Amino acid sequence: MARPVGNSIGGEIMHVCALVLLGILVLFPVYWMAVIALTPTGFSRSLAGIVPERITFENFVMLFSERPMLRWIGNSIFVAATSSFLSLAFGASCGYVLSRIKFRGSGLVLILVLATQMMPATSIVVPLYILFRDFGLLDTMQGMVLGHISLVAPLAIWMSKGFFDSIPADLEGAARIDGCSRLSAYWHVTLPLALPGLAAIFIYGFVTSWHDFLFAKTLINSQSLWTAATGISSFRGEYFTLHELQMAAALVFALPVIIVFLIMQRRIVSGALAGSVR
Repeated sequence: MARPVGNSIGGEIMHVCALVLLGILVLFPVYWMAVIALTPTGFSRSLAGIVPERITFENFVMLFSERPMLRWIGNSIFVAATSSFLSLAFGASCGYVLSRIKFRGSGLVLILVLATQMMPATSIVVPLYILFRDFGLLDTMQGMVLGHISLVAPLAIWMSKGFFDSIPADLEGAARIDGCSRLSAYWHVTLPLALPGLAAIFIYGFVTSWHDFLFAKTLINSQSLWTAATGISSFRGEYFTLHELQMAAALVFALPVIIVFLIMQRRIVSGALAGSVR
């Protein structure tokens, strides 16, 4: 009996080679960033080989002693966590209503929500700038949080609707027969089952907000309110850029997101599958 092509040894070797190549393409920029960050300040970058000849942590010391990096990271954590939580609360509420309650025009509402995701962020930030200027929200953390909610909430509505669709409505019906109100059935029955999907939405919102540069650069002027993305961009000078310091800051900037992914990866995978299986 002939061996299936997909299960042949040659096919498996090709799959392994493809995975190794993909891993190198993904991880090498991170490795190269670490090499530059660990290179002594003032060294020519041409001296930084694949394996650094000399390792130093002076760039990281300089980063926290001479720049307000901790404050910028704290601002990023506050904006990302707050906007993600509020987007999740709003998106889950709207998604539940659109999933469980059928009304005329619900399909149009979903299409309009999805259409907002197709608009580039550059076309949204200018109207938001004018609106926030009129309401006195420019250069405030409240304005930043509201701006990021406008980025995350539409997709949160779509994703949460898919998760609630995957949960049988009969479970809520059984709970209501046992005496639960609609709100109680939602809180005690439906919401716990949707938690993996809601965790995935929170992570999506956190990462989106964490990586934002356009809104942070446009809506915030005060250095004390900068997020880490804006702070790192300030390392670039008109005539000279401290690449070693910039790469050290980029590594520190990426660390919180990596930690969140490692902690929540099982939730993210199960949440992604929950929306695809009914």
